[in-house]
Amino acid sequence: MNIGNLRRFVLYHKPQYNNMMYQGTVLFDKDNSSEDKRTQLLDPRRERNCSMIIRKLQVSDAGELGLRTIDEKDDKWMEKMNLTVNASAPSPHIQLPLQLEEFQEVTVTCFLNYYCSEYPVSLLWSLEGQRPLPDQVQDSFSLEVQKISTESKFTLSLNWTHHGKKLACQLWHFPEKLSEEIVQLDVKHTPKLTVVASSLKVKEGDSVTLNCLLQSSNPKIRGSVFWIKDEMSDRKTGEPLILPRVTWQDAGSYRCGADNEMGQGTSEPVTLQVLYPPKDSRVDPGRVVKSENQTVEMTCQSSANPLPTNYSWFQDGKLMPGETKQQLRFQVVKRQQSGQYACQAENSEGRGQVSAAVRLDVWYPPTGVTVTINNRTPIQEGDTVKLSCSYNQSNPSVNRYSWRTQLPQYDSIRSKSLTINSIPWNAKSVTCTACSAHCSSSSPVHLDVQYAPRDVKIILITPQSDIRSGDQVHLQCDFSSSHPRNVGYSWTRNGKHVYEGKSLNWSSISPEDSGLYRCFIYNSVGKTQSQEWDLKIQYAPRHLQVSIIPGDTVMEKTSVVLTCEADANPAIDFYTWFDWKGQKMDNFGPKLTLWPVMTHQSGAYWCQGTNKLGTGESQPTILTVYYSPETIGRRTALGFGVCLALLILAFTGFQFIRCWKKIRGLQDLQAQPSRQGSFFIRNKKIRRPHSTTAPQSLGYYNPAAEERIEYSTLQFPPQAQYLENSRINLQTEDESVTYSVLQKSHKGDYENVAPVEVSPPEEESLHYSELIHFGERKRLPAQEGVEYVTLKH
Repeated sequence: MNIGNLRRFVLYHKPQYNNMMYQGTVLFDKDNSSEDKRTQLLDPRRERNCSMIIRKLQVSDAGELGLRTIDEKDDKWMEKMNLTVNASAPSPHIQLPLQLEEFQEVTVTCFLNYYCSEYPVSLLWSLEGQRPLPDQVQDSFSLEVQKISTESKFTLSLNWTHHGKKLACQLWHFPEKLSEEIVQLDVKHTPKLTVVASSLKVKEGDSVTLNCLLQSSNPKIRGSVFWIKDEMSDRKTGEPLILPRVTWQDAGSYRCGADNEMGQGTSEPVTLQVLYPPKDSRVDPGRVVKSENQTVEMTCQSSANPLPTNYSWFQDGKLMPGETKQQLRFQVVKRQQSGQYACQAENSEGRGQVSAAVRLDVWYPPTGVTVTINNRTPIQEGDTVKLSCSYNQSNPSVNRYSWRTQLPQYDSIRSKSLTINSIPWNAKSVTCTACSAHCSSSSPVHLDVQYAPRDVKIILITPQSDIRSGDQVHLQCDFSSSHPRNVGYSWTRNGKHVYEGKSLNWSSISPEDSGLYRCFIYNSVGKTQSQEWDLKIQYAPRHLQVSIIPGDTVMEKTSVVLTCEADANPAIDFYTWFDWKGQKMDNFGPKLTLWPVMTHQSGAYWCQGTNKLGTGESQPTILTVYYSPETIGRRTALGFGVCLALLILAFTGFQFIRCWKKIRGLQDLQAQPSRQGSFFIRNKKIRRPHSTTAPQSLGYYNPAAEERIEYSTLQFPPQAQYLENSRINLQTEDESVTYSVLQKSHKGDYENVAPVEVSPPEEESLHYSELIHFGERKRLPAQEGVEYVTLKH
């Protein structure tokens, strides 16, 4: 909840409920800034945090506090709390683990239920008056509704000496110490003991007393102390430990111990020395096996106190002059120094016995290791080669062999003989190793394997880049190795022999020289061929031709695919198509699809192909598109219908003229002075001369027909769109089909006016209609003696 949205937010000191409301000393009122200035919200934005600070706190401020809130819905709430104010600062509290044990790392906490940024305090630690290191202390504070505190944590590793020490935590408001709390550490630990002896250096037969002193134990020890000698498990109990007549066996290390609830504790060991002459002399190690030229050390060990000061060494029972040290050392041992060795020690108490003899065995590797080739030479690739390994002498005897070749499959052979089946060309040398305790290797034996030429390949010398038609080309046959070195060369093209020699040369190469080339190199051992080398020559497109699927004569409204076939390297980048008019077509691929193909698309087609080297062009290919039976029938029916309509119209016009002439003749006979009216030509038709452009009427010029009132003409429109949706090729139109159409004039040709004079009636004559052939072709000659008239409606 946002505090700023509350209607009332008041902090009372010792609130009292009276007359349905709370009363008391107001410490803070969010709506009245004139109240006690000592109290202030810590969150100036007055949002969800309602924590407050009361400055300059007095003892009189102790008592009950009440926080009264009333929200916008008039919901009321009173939260009460007790405030305790002491005249002096309270002591901090030290919190210890339930049990402290030695060798335990513990964290001790000192805390105080207080924190105020305007009155800062600090918690400081001390252990028996000594301050801990900074990295052992971690301070923290908390200012939350659930917890307000100042804390300090002290981490230390306990040992038994911390038992009984005082640990203090002090509360400071610098520079003044306000209070402190002190606790005494109770550290549980095992018993801590010390051994005290009357004497630790005696002669055989003397008396010795050992006492065990208890330094500390928490809790107390259980039972009595016990004694341990030379870390042996069997123990002697009782205190003190008395040795009335010591012997050399009593010499050694002594410790005392005790038990409590925490476990067992023992003292540091003390060493009891008993003086006696050397006893139990021996040579260490008991058997010496060394390789020749290695370093050998033998040591004379004995029990003596004091330590021996002089030694004697014996080889095969004979005293070795000059060897008086505890160690007998051969820096570089030789095989002749093998034998039995013994020693004798001496100190201030006397001379000891001669030790038992030990064996020194000097080993040496096999000598004179050699490899022998057991078959004929020279060796050729693929031969079976047998080898054997031998040596002169060895200690110990040879027990295994190994071989090293350039052939991994034979490196695991461990026998005296080695057989290499089908020896490869790269088997250069063989080495044998004979092993006993150590190994010796023979000198490498060179096998000298003869083989056919290796890694035969074709190299393009010139040109350095792509080969183009007309370039000068140089191919060379090369190889990596051959034994023997003298070789010959030969070449094949597409599997057929073409040349003998190391190189192939063309002064001006052509596409016909393309093919798969292979070179051969041979010596006295055999012949090796190269990989096939594809000689690719780049050239401009050539041999272009157009193929038509399904054929060059097709029916209209079917699909036709024209393919531009060409020979080119590299491949053609783009294609250009041309129709019978020489115009480019909107297609740039190798295939031109005409669907549905129409009759006007008949004609010659050709293509061009272009790559980065140039352009090639095909010869024209003729495509013929003929009408389908449906089109032929439809056009025939249409032509027949139009002709029939024209005949009917002509007959109707003829009858109309006859009637009009009769009516006019009757009017002339009556000879009335006033004329009621007549028809006359409003737009006199002038016969146009013959034009060569379509559309055009066919027939002869008839001057007499120019003065006639009615006429008709039959002609085709410029484009027969009522027959086809697509363009029609006039050049390929079937001339056997005749088309006709009835054309109307664009404005009136007659009007009703009074006649000027009575003209004699026209002769009734035979009227013809013109039929215009579709297309722009040569007009047919008109027949003489036939009169054509034009009837126009």
